[in-house]
Amino acid sequence: MMKRWMFWLITAIVVVLVFVGFGYTKKRETQKQFDNLMSQAITNAQATEYKKAELNLQDALRKKPDDVVAKQRLEQVKLYQEGLAELKQDDYEQAQLTFRSTAKVSPSLSILTQRAKKKDKFLESVLKQREKYDDLYNEAVRLTEMGAYSQSNENLVQILDGKNIDEKYYSQVRKDARELQERNNSILEQIRIQNQQAAIRRQREQQRQEEARKAQQAAASSSSSAENQNDEPKKSDDKNDDRNSGQDNVKNSSESKPETNNSAAEPQPNNENK
Repeated sequence: MMKRWMFWLITAIVVVLVFVGFGYTKKRETQKQFDNLMSQAITNAQATEYKKAELNLQDALRKKPDDVVAKQRLEQVKLYQEGLAELKQDDYEQAQLTFRSTAKVSPSLSILTQRAKKKDKFLESVLKQREKYDDLYNEAVRLTEMGAYSQSNENLVQILDGKNIDEKYYSQVRKDARELQERNNSILEQIRIQNQQAAIRRQREQQRQEEARKAQQAAASSSSSAENQNDEPKKSDDKNDDRNSGQDNVKNSSESKPETNNSAAEPQPNNENK
């Protein structure tokens, strides 16, 4: 009886030890697999293989569903990929917010934290520069609406000659600025042609007025010459009349002189006879 009891006791102990050993071995194997997956996720992230990193972290969580580090790193990888997608869609404001959230995750993949901070800083400069370009463009639009096309173009030149304007981050404002510049140039060309035509018309009008003035002067000169010619015969007749009048005066003077002499020679009465 005692021997049978000892047998079962020993058997039970052996079974427990076997199960404990198996469980311990399995736990160690699981931990090893978990560690390998976590390590692989880090390698993937460093190689910018973010989808692979996500899959490895998901597998790691299947091994240890409650592991906080794996959960946080998985969340960080997902956030970083969201930020990249938003950046690709040119949604820079939202991308910046997403990268900021990515950098705040803890515990984290340090490589993603560094990259997220770098993206955040870069987008900060992009958004500031784009805001500057937007302000210049809006002012250019206002000037165009006022009819100040040359001044509007001055603002647009500041955009189109701006730093890094050819980068994709400024593609929309670059496109808008070029279209407005073309519109301004078209209007300025029309104004130039109109001014040129107006100048030609003014020149022709001045020439016409000058020709009319010269014609009037010529007509006035011709009329004056004709009047002078008509006056010459009259003056000649007047001279002849003057000469004839002079001759008559001389003749009359001659005829009157003898009478005067006879009168002077007539004998005076003798007072002595009186």
